[in-house]
Amino acid sequence: MGFGQIDHAANESTGSITPTSDLSVSDTSATSFTPEVNPHSLDERGLPLGGEYYNIRVTTNLLGAIFTSANEVRNTLYKTASFQFVESLRKRPVVSFRIDGSAAETSGVGIGHVLLKVNDQPIPDTDTAVKVLSESPRPMTLEFYAPGQRQVHITKTEGMCMVKYDSRETLHPRTSREWKPKYVVIGDLLGKPNVIYMYRSKFEYDIAVRESQTSPRTLSVKVKQFDITGARILKRGQVRYTNQCAPWYYFVIVREFGLPIKISAESEEQLAPVYDGIAAYLAKSKRKPATAPQWMK
Repeated sequence: MGFGQIDHAANESTGSITPTSDLSVSDTSATSFTPEVNPHSLDERGLPLGGEYYNIRVTTNLLGAIFTSANEVRNTLYKTASFQFVESLRKRPVVSFRIDGSAAETSGVGIGHVLLKVNDQPIPDTDTAVKVLSESPRPMTLEFYAPGQRQVHITKTEGMCMVKYDSRETLHPRTSREWKPKYVVIGDLLGKPNVIYMYRSKFEYDIAVRESQTSPRTLSVKVKQFDITGARILKRGQVRYTNQCAPWYYFVIVREFGLPIKISAESEEQLAPVYDGIAAYLAKSKRKPATAPQWMK
């Protein structure tokens, strides 16, 4: 699912939706995680042991969740899971996005949870999920499977960052005022995996997701789109600004077409989800693994 027509340079749309060196951001929750449940052990329903089953009752027309197959989130939400864990789920619909304040959120449905049934009807894949959820009368009962924390650490490839994408410089901006705040989303969950989406806020991102589920698919919010096919990540590290209490962490993406993209945050933890999503795509496209965290001090 993508938003708009993607150019090699940035594309701002409100219309129809139709490393010279290696750099990595420390993410202790991901890099130190090791599944403790035997991935080969399945329960009586054929799902990994250690998970939890639960039901919710939905009365609203909009559930407020987007589903993606387990295979498609292998390198994003489920990147800390074992190969066998993902294989046991395969095409099952996984919650890859949840709108704030929606029925899904208020009912406790989490990112990474798996939809199993709607009104006792088995849901084997995302297409079935979309069809059945749209056609079922309300109220409806949904059954979910929540993976155990020992099986997988859910990783979201998005977050609020500071960005700069309008200059040819590959160095960090000289002042903090040159950066722009954007909610950065790596395209795996909502669009093409080779695209970085930038919204003005998480609130506007939620609006875009909600509108992407309607027909015809139109956007009322602005979104910047950057194609990173064939791109590479330059290692830069930290920068100190006189008006900031602590250094900012940043990295630079050099693209085959278009200006470089610089992304920063006030901490490694804040930057990690965005960096990890970009690095995972670039590593996969080059058929080589991403390197271990290594920041310049």
